[in-house]
Amino acid sequence: MEYWISSFHFLRPWWLLLLIIPLLAMGKYLRGSQNKSTWEKIIDAKLLSYLLIKGSSGQRRLMAWVGLCGIVCAILAAAGPSWHKQEMPALEPQNPLMIALQLSSDMAVSDIKPNRLDRAKYKIKDILEATPGVQSALLVYSSEPFVVSPFSDDAQLIINLLSAINQDIMPANGDRPDRAIALAVQKFIDAGYTKGDILLIAPDVGQGFDVALKEAQKAKQQGYNLWVLGTSATSSEKLQLLAQNGGGQYLLLSGTDSDVQTIASHIQKSDTTLQEGKNWQSIWLDYGYYLLFIPLACCLYFFRKGILVVFLVFCCSQAHAGFFLNNNQEGLRAFNSGDYATASSKFEDYKWKASSLYRQGDYAQAYQEFSKGTDQTSLYNQGNALAKGGKIEEAIAKYEQVLEQNPNHEDAKFNLEYLKQQQQNQQQQQNQNQEKNDNSQQNQEQNSDNAASSDNNESDSEQQKQDSANDKQSSGNNQSSQPETNQLEDNLSSSEQKVGEQQDQEQNTPQQGTAEQQGSPEDEYTEDAQARTQQYREIPEDVGGLLRAFIYKEYKRNRYND
Repeated sequence: MEYWISSFHFLRPWWLLLLIIPLLAMGKYLRGSQNKSTWEKIIDAKLLSYLLIKGSSGQRRLMAWVGLCGIVCAILAAAGPSWHKQEMPALEPQNPLMIALQLSSDMAVSDIKPNRLDRAKYKIKDILEATPGVQSALLVYSSEPFVVSPFSDDAQLIINLLSAINQDIMPANGDRPDRAIALAVQKFIDAGYTKGDILLIAPDVGQGFDVALKEAQKAKQQGYNLWVLGTSATSSEKLQLLAQNGGGQYLLLSGTDSDVQTIASHIQKSDTTLQEGKNWQSIWLDYGYYLLFIPLACCLYFFRKGILVVFLVFCCSQAHAGFFLNNNQEGLRAFNSGDYATASSKFEDYKWKASSLYRQGDYAQAYQEFSKGTDQTSLYNQGNALAKGGKIEEAIAKYEQVLEQNPNHEDAKFNLEYLKQQQQNQQQQQNQNQEKNDNSQQNQEQNSDNAASSDNNESDSEQQKQDSANDKQSSGNNQSSQPETNQLEDNLSSSEQKVGEQQDQEQNTPQQGTAEQQGSPEDEYTEDAQARTQQYREIPEDVGGLLRAFIYKEYKRNRYND
C-alpha cells in the first residue's frame, strides 16, 4: 500500500484542469432552479402531482450525477493514472557512426588555428551534439588504431574523453588509415550493425594508401560508408579518392557549421530502422484505459432500459484473453508482467521457456532447456545457467566453446576471465588455509619440544650452580698460590665493563637526541602528513594517463606483427 501511495501519479496531469468545467456546471445546477420542473412555477402543487410523472425531479438529479461521474472518470482516464513500472527493451536506430581520429604528429601543425587536433575535437563535439540519440563510437589511430569509446547513444561519454586525447597517449607515431577502417568495420560487425557510417578525420593519407583504398571499397560493399573530414588548410586528392571509393563524401574542415550540418543531415536522413537494443528502459504503465469502462457504463443509463443489466452481466463474466492469443503470446504477456512461473508453463519455444526458468531461479531446468540449442547464443546461456548453479568448471567449458565459434564474443570473454579469476582466488584461499593449518601444527610441535627442553635446562642450571660453588671453593684454596693471575683477570673484567658502559652510553646518547628532535607523536604525525600532502601537490595532473596506459597495453599485444 505504501508503494502504491508513493508511486501513484498522473502521466498527463494537465488534463486535470478540465475538471473545473463539470464541477462548476454541477454546482450551478444544484444551486439553481434547474433541479425543479418549469411546470412547478405555473400549476398548483395539488394538481401538479397528477400531471407530472412521479419521481421526475429525482430522476433528473440522478441523471446529473451519472453524467458528472462519467465526465470526471473520462478526464481522469485522459490524465493517465499510473503506479507501476515495466522493464522493456529500448529501440535503437540503425544509423550508427564510428569516428576515426588521426593522432600522428601531423595533427600538431597549426596551419589552422589553434592547431589541427584542437579544431578536430571541436568538430567532433559539434557533430555529436547535432546528432542526438545516434549510436556513436570513437577510435584513434596512428600506426595502429585503438577504440577509445564503444558504441553508445550517450554522446556525453565521448565529449568527456576529448580533453584527454592528444598525441602523447599514442605509443608510436604513424599514419595507417587502412587499419583504422578495418577496425571500424569489425566493431560494426561485433555490435550487430549491418550498416553505418565511418567518419575519418585526418589531414592526409600517410602510409598504405593503396591498402586504404581497398579497405574503403570493402567497407562500402559490407554496407558501411566512409566519410572523410580533412583537417589541413588545403584539400587532399588522396582523401578525396578515399571517400569516393568508400561511398561517402570528402569535406574540408571549415570555420562555419556547414560541414557539421552536412554530416548530421546525412546521418539523420539515412534509414532509421529501429531494432531492439541491449539496454532496457523503465516505462510507467498507463492504467487510465481501465477507467474508460465507467464513462461507458454511465452512457448506458441514457439509452433503453435493460441494456445496463446486459453490461453488468458482461462485466461480471471473466474475459479469457487466451481465446484470442496462442500459448507463446500468453507466455510473453506473463513474462513482461514478471510472472515467470506462468510464462515457463505457457511458452512452447524452448529459448523463451529457458529464459523464464532462468529468471525464476531454476538454473538446472533452464540449462536443460538451453541445451536444446547448439548455436553460440544457446551455448552462452548454458554457461550462464551453469555459472549461476555453481558449476564453474562446466561453465568455463561452455564459454570456451562459444569463443571457438566466435572469438570476438565480448560477454563470453568477460565471464570466462571472471570465472577463472574466481577459481584462482579460491585456490589461493585454500592454499593459505592449508599453510595456516601446517604452521599451527608446527607451532604445536615446537611448543612441545620447548617444554621438554625447558625441563632439561632446569636440571642443567642446577648442575651449573653446584659447579660454580665448587669453583669458588677451589679458588679460595688457590688464592695464595696464584695472586698475579687473579689480578690480571680482574683487570680484564673491569676494562671490559668500561668498554661496555661506553658503548651503551654511545648508543643511548643519539637515541635521546633523536627523541628530543622528534618531539611528541602528534608533532611527528603532523609533519609526516604535511610532507605527504606537499608531495602530492607537486605531482602534475595527467588527464590522459589512464587512456595512455590502456592504449599502451593494447599496443603491447602487437596485433599487426610489425
